[in-house]
This record gives sequence, structure tokens and C-alpha cells, in this order.
Amino acid sequence: PCGAVLVSPAMATKASYYTAVATWLADRDIVAYTFDYQGYGASARTPLKDVTADILTWAADAATVVDHVHEDLAENFGGVPLTWIGHSLGCQLLPFTDHSKITRAVISCGGTGWWKNADYPDKAIAPLLWWAVAPALVKVLGYYPGKKISLLGGIPGPGMTQGARGCRNPDHLFGVLPEHRATYAAVTMPVTALTFTDDATMSAKASAHLESFYTGAELTPKRYAPSEVGREKVGHMGLYRRGNEDLWEKLLLPEVATV
Repeated sequence: PCGAVLVSPAMATKASYYTAVATWLADRDIVAYTFDYQGYGASARTPLKDVTADILTWAADAATVVDHVHEDLAENFGGVPLTWIGHSLGCQLLPFTDHSKITRAVISCGGTGWWKNADYPDKAIAPLLWWAVAPALVKVLGYYPGKKISLLGGIPGPGMTQGARGCRNPDHLFGVLPEHRATYAAVTMPVTALTFTDDATMSAKASAHLESFYTGAELTPKRYAPSEVGREKVGHMGLYRRGNEDLWEKLLLPEVATV
């Protein structure tokens, strides 16, 4: 192999969603790893209502995987450089890993959840979601049934409670856990931020807000309209859907560190 990639998924998204892009990368001599956060996919052990994981738990999952991948690359693949590809939530977890083991990163469709950064119509319903609907559903059901109500995905109670606190705060994560300003500032690698103008989940303001957290990184924002990449739509999840090999060739492959 000439390089390696670790894909850190979006919230409430199984690792299997990234099988197509991981296989495509592997076919190009790039070792590709994906993983499931606690509560999802191959890491699901109980019904979601019984999962105790929150966002910091998933950050610890990501850190564990980075350590494993680093060892695996050293033992079996000659220590080729590792590129982090984070999607949505995965864009926020990079700083919580031992990123000295990572050469460069791509954060795609990332942003913060501060509700005033949202575009309409999401901005109109956000207060109702974060102050009323999400807390009430978690209290009654023990988890947030986002898939059932077609509003986000299924999320464990602790994860949704922690996330909602951030979405109600202008400083998002830093408003809830201010000590992690230094955690983000410690990331000094090259980071490319890929976003799309038709992403209804993460507005331009929300993405720029997250990018501003990476104060120590060599961060390069790249924002595309779907028409610029030959698509009618890309949105929040479209980049990683099967059949987008031309997008991976243009947007992801050039960002992967190789020898």
C-alpha cells in the first residue's frame, strides 16, 4: 500500500455506509479502515434505549481505533501515512485522538449545532427540537427515535442530551466543555474541510464555526455547489454514496497522504 485512511462516521450512521468508498480506496492501494461507534452496527450490544454512550464516549472510541490502526500499519503495512476522513460527527472527533499518529485530515460536511447558525426551515424548528422535543422523547423513551420521526437518526439518551446542550449554546462544545479549546488547538496537521452549498444539515455558518475551532491547524476550506462537481445535489450524506467514484477521485483521493 501507498497510504492508509480511517473513516470516522457521521452520528447515527453505521460503518457499513462507507463500504463503497473504503473498497474503492483499497482498490487503489490505500488501506482503508472503518468502525462503528458504541451502540451502532457491529458495536451494538443492546437496544438503543439502553446504550449509555455520549459524544465523548464516541470520541474515546475514535481514539482507541486510531491507536489500533497505528499499530496495525506499523506491524503489517510498513507504517504508511494515515489520513483521517471525518464525516459530520467525525469532523469533531479528530482532536480527541492521538493525532500525532495521523499525517493529514479531511473533515467533510462538518459543523456545529448552535441553532442560530442553521438555515431556514431548520432554524425555525430548532428551538422546538432542542428545548422541547428531544428532551421529552429522551425522558419518555430513554433515547431519541430520530429515524422513526424522520428527524436526524436514532441516538442514545446520553448522546442526545449532551448534543442538545451544545446546540442550545452559542459556543457549542466549548460552551459545555470549555477545557477542550486546547484540545482542538493542539491539532497542527494539514486539514481540508469539504462542504457543499446544498447541505441542509450543516449551513455555511455552522461549518465555518467548527473550522474556527481548529486554530492550530493548516486548514483549507473547500466549498462546492453541486453543479461544480457535476451533480444536481450532494447534501449532507451524498458524498459517500455508492456510485460517486468520480467525486472520490476529484475530492478525496488528492487529500490522502501517500508515500
